Amino acid sequence: MEKWQICEAECLAYLQSKYSKNGNNFEAEGGSDSTKSDILFRKYGAVAFYIESKMSQAQCGQFVAFPNLESKSFDYSRANAYPENIYSESILEKMAEDFDRYKNPGTDGIELLMDNDLFYSWIGEFYKAKNVKYFIIEKDVGNNNMSSSNFVIFPIEHFQHYFNVSAKYRRKKSGSTNPTENDYAEITKAAKSEGFSITDFYSNDGRHLLVKMNAVSRTYKIIGEKHTFQFKNTSGNEFIVTKLSNTNNPNVIFSIGLIQEQQQRDLDKFEREFI
Repeated sequence: MEKWQICEAECLAYLQSKYSKNGNNFEAEGGSDSTKSDILFRKYGAVAFYIESKMSQAQCGQFVAFPNLESKSFDYSRANAYPENIYSESILEKMAEDFDRYKNPGTDGIELLMDNDLFYSWIGEFYKAKNVKYFIIEKDVGNNNMSSSNFVIFPIEHFQHYFNVSAKYRRKKSGSTNPTENDYAEITKAAKSEGFSITDFYSNDGRHLLVKMNAVSRTYKIIGEKHTFQFKNTSGNEFIVTKLSNTNNPNVIFSIGLIQEQQQRDLDKFEREFI
């Protein structure tokens, strides 16, 4: 598992162990699908809101924008999951004022030199659009540390109090997605091209696609007819399959760093949700 996946799983486990009672229930939701948030909270079976899990240093949203050499401006991609808002528009306008600095981003990225209040505002709008009401931050990831001191929880409106934020414009492959049944034939053919035979498709968590395949226990990236697939070994002949992006678009990418410990008033507000 990637470190962000471990963080999401441990945040979910912490919430379930501490707050799953009296009709409160927490479910894994987002995974590698960036259009959904990480953890869904249900109250007596009804959807209440989402909780976004993050490490103390993490990426925190992005959008694709293309340099327009004719107008010396930047065009918000219509392929973005969410429509342009006033904050992304303002960011792109600021970038256009220094077009030559930003017009040719590489994979290392170009730091955005502007008032970072725009970054905070964009992040807030982005997560509100996903019905996120709270963030949960895990400080020590991967050691199954379920102590309360390892987690910081706060409402989205206090995001600016807890994080430094920066942004870069850089080329980045789009995230992976979970394959669907429509991909099974291509996955089978791709595996066969490398001499592997798939004997079963299934899911053990309702989210990830797994296959049984006669291959040595390691990670493979195999190019199919339309997509590239990653086969990541879990145990024995079992592999998690993800569909990798074929694009390498320029993105405005936001990064965050935790600067604030848990404030009791924010935790109190969160816990009142479960009364």
